[in-house]
Amino acid sequence: MKMFNEKLSFLMIITNTSNSDLASAIPVSVSCVSRWRTGKRNLPKNSFNNSVIINYFYKKIITDKLEYKFSDIELFKKSKDFKLSLTEWLFDKNIKLDNENINLKITNSTYYYGDDGKRQAVIRFLNNIKDKTNQTLLLFSDESMSWMLEEKFACTWSKLLIKVLKNGNKIKIIHTIAREYNEIFEAVSKWIPLYLTGMIEPFYYPKLRDRIIRRTIFICSSDAIISNSIGNSTDDMLNIYVTDKMAVSSLRKEFYNYLGLCTPLMNIITKKRKEKINELCSLDNANIVIDSYSLSFISTPKDIIFKALTETNNDKLISPLLQRKETLLNNLKDYIILDIINVTDIFNKTIPYSFVAGTYYTRDDYIKHLENIITMLKQYENYNVILKQDILNSFSIYVKENTELIIEKNDSNTMLISHEHNIVNAFWEHYLINDIEQKNKVIDKLQNIMNTMHLNN
Repeated sequence: MKMFNEKLSFLMIITNTSNSDLASAIPVSVSCVSRWRTGKRNLPKNSFNNSVIINYFYKKIITDKLEYKFSDIELFKKSKDFKLSLTEWLFDKNIKLDNENINLKITNSTYYYGDDGKRQAVIRFLNNIKDKTNQTLLLFSDESMSWMLEEKFACTWSKLLIKVLKNGNKIKIIHTIAREYNEIFEAVSKWIPLYLTGMIEPFYYPKLRDRIIRRTIFICSSDAIISNSIGNSTDDMLNIYVTDKMAVSSLRKEFYNYLGLCTPLMNIITKKRKEKINELCSLDNANIVIDSYSLSFISTPKDIIFKALTETNNDKLISPLLQRKETLLNNLKDYIILDIINVTDIFNKTIPYSFVAGTYYTRDDYIKHLENIITMLKQYENYNVILKQDILNSFSIYVKENTELIIEKNDSNTMLISHEHNIVNAFWEHYLINDIEQKNKVIDKLQNIMNTMHLNN
C-alpha cells in the first residue's frame, strides 16, 4: 500500500535504518525491503514479519528517545501504549503519513543512507542556510538523480532553494552532462526558474569520465554533504553530513580544484531588451523549436505588435522586433519551425503577450492572433504547431538544432544561452518526441476555440 511505503520509509530515516539492516532483522531479501519502500510490493501479509518489524523499530525508537517524532500525530496523542499505537499507525492503510508535520523533523545524525537519507540530509543542509545571507553554495553531483525525482521532496527542495537565493546567497554548481538526454533535460529544466534569478553560475567538466565511481559534494559556509556510489546503484549508499570546520574547508578546496577544470555551461546574461532581441535574430538558417508561455511571437500579427509596443511606451522596440519576425518567417522557406503555444478557450484579461512584459491581450486581439496562426499553417509548409494548455510559465524556450538553446524570462532582462552540444540536443530531442498533429486537426481545434470565445462574448 502506498501509505505503508511512506510510513516505513519515515521510520527507516529517523532511526537511520538501511534496507540491509531491516532485511537482516526480519529476515527477508534487501530487494524485498526496497520494493516495500518504493510501493512496488504491497504491505507484508506475514503476521510474524509484521511483529518483527514493529519490535525492531520500537526498540530503536525507545533506545534513541525518538518518541517526540510522533508527538504531532493524533493517534499517539490519544494513546498511552506507544507500541500499540505504532503498530496501528504503520499497518492501518487508512492512516496517512502527515507529511506537513513530519518532513522537516530532521535528525542531526552524521550518517544518512540511500536516496531517502540523501533527501533528508539535503533538507537539513538547506534549512541550515536558508536564513543566512551573502553565502555561496558549492554543489556537485554525478551520482544517480533518483533521489531528486520524488515529487514531494522536489517541491520542498525547490522552495528552500528559492528562499536561499532570495536572501542574497549565490550558487556555483557543476553539472554532469555525460548522461542520457532525458536525464539532462530533467536536471536542467528543474533548474531553469532558479537560473533565471541570475544568482547561479552553472559549469560542467568538458572531458569524458568513466563514471563508475561517482561522487556528491554539497558545501556551504559551515556544513557539507558528501557521498560516493558505484554506477547507478544508490541503495543503502552512505551520505555523510560534515560540520567539522577543517573538514568543510578541505572539501571546499577539493571543489574549487575541480571547478578549475570546468567550463561555463550557460551564459546567464542581463541586458537591455533591444540587445536581447538582436541576439535572438540569430535564430535563422536552421530547424527551430519555439516553446512559448503564451501565443508565440512569430505568429503575432504586425499590427498587434505595433499596438502593444506603442501602448507600453516601447516604440524603440518596434523596428528590431519586426526585423526578428521577418528573420523567422524567412527561415520557413528552407527550414522547419515547430511552434509550441499555450492556448485557452476561456478568455481572461491576464493572458500576456510573449514579446513584451506588462501588457495583455484583448479578446478581439487574441482571436485575431489565432486566425493568423491558421493562416500561417496554410501558407507555410514548414510551419507546424503543437497546442498545449498548461499553467503559463514565465519564460520561453528557443532551440536551434545542434547549435543553440536560449531561455528568455518574460518579466525581467534575464536570458540563458547555451551552445553545449549535449544540453542543446537534450532539449531538441525532448521536443521531437511530441507527436505533431496533422495541420487540418490543429486548424479545427483553433477554430473551435475561436467559436467558443465568440459564443461566450
